[in-house]
Amino acid sequence: MRKTISLFILIMLFVCTACSSTTNTNQSNALNSGEYSAILPYESSDSRIKHASLISDTDARIRMEEGLMELSKDYFSPNEVAYKTQVFLTYDELDATDGSRGLLGTNRDDNPNGLNPSPDEGFDTGNGTVTGAVVLVDLYELDWYADDNLQGISIAMAINDEITDEDGNLVEITQERMQNYLEVTAGHLVSYMRERFNEISSNVPIYIACFSLGSSEDSLGSYMYQGYFDGSQGEYSTLDLTWLNVPSTTFTEEQESVASQFTEYQQTMSTILVDYSYVVGQARIQEDQVNELKITITCHGKSASELLAIVQAARDELSVFSSTECEYIVEVLSDDGTYALISRPVSSTESTVLVR
Repeated sequence: MRKTISLFILIMLFVCTACSSTTNTNQSNALNSGEYSAILPYESSDSRIKHASLISDTDARIRMEEGLMELSKDYFSPNEVAYKTQVFLTYDELDATDGSRGLLGTNRDDNPNGLNPSPDEGFDTGNGTVTGAVVLVDLYELDWYADDNLQGISIAMAINDEITDEDGNLVEITQERMQNYLEVTAGHLVSYMRERFNEISSNVPIYIACFSLGSSEDSLGSYMYQGYFDGSQGEYSTLDLTWLNVPSTTFTEEQESVASQFTEYQQTMSTILVDYSYVVGQARIQEDQVNELKITITCHGKSASELLAIVQAARDELSVFSSTECEYIVEVLSDDGTYALISRPVSSTESTVLVR
């Protein structure tokens, strides 16, 4: 979806700004209640360069980090902490190109901290053994502070759920083998960080969530497994948070009712103007419930009156969606960019419209 960053910021401005009770020397106010505050001045880590080179899709990177923030709320309250990013896992810590000794590299004699399987040993996928497997793609880190002291860390492990064998064939990793790899790897990562950085004592809890990048056209990625380390011991459990393209075969199979409503909305909106308008979406699904649906309408309005008509229709036709447990966000694009944003929050049937 285009202009994701602008869309995210503008939609959040539709709601009231709420001050957090978190106390750090200098931090922003959260955009709304229940969200995290950033510590200022915001310090960008050099790892951002590594992230962009490993996962080129900006939307995917934003989706993964937003998901990590949401999942972290079960362990680190937005009312008690504010965030920094990648304080510890910098570019040099991660990078393993050209034989560097980084965490994203393979585990070998000259890189004992590498978190990917050893190139000299086969990786058991559950569907066969593959040598040279690259399972771990990247590591995203959020650091939680209160009173200027580190209170906890959240890490997203971006992983491949399919790997390529010696013959160039894709081999899927079974759930059992993936969970085994994730538990071992998360444990090694936590031990490494506690030994490597004095600030990360055994009293600093670490939350790790595993994000599968998705290997099908329908999937936009999913959080599938998590571990929480309070001290040296980790507690593990499965996760069910996924993003799907709409329309798609998988979405229709898993969310028949919402898919039918989307089709009705799509058919109505596509023919409002003489020129066909394209309507697509992305759904966030948690525990089999769609809790966010982002819709993009690309139209070819030639005048203000045409654009206004399609925006009004886009707002009114949201009534086709019956669930009030889902947030609906609609972006209307004209030939020269975003023309309007429409938001219908959870527990509401009323929509807010922002026209440029």
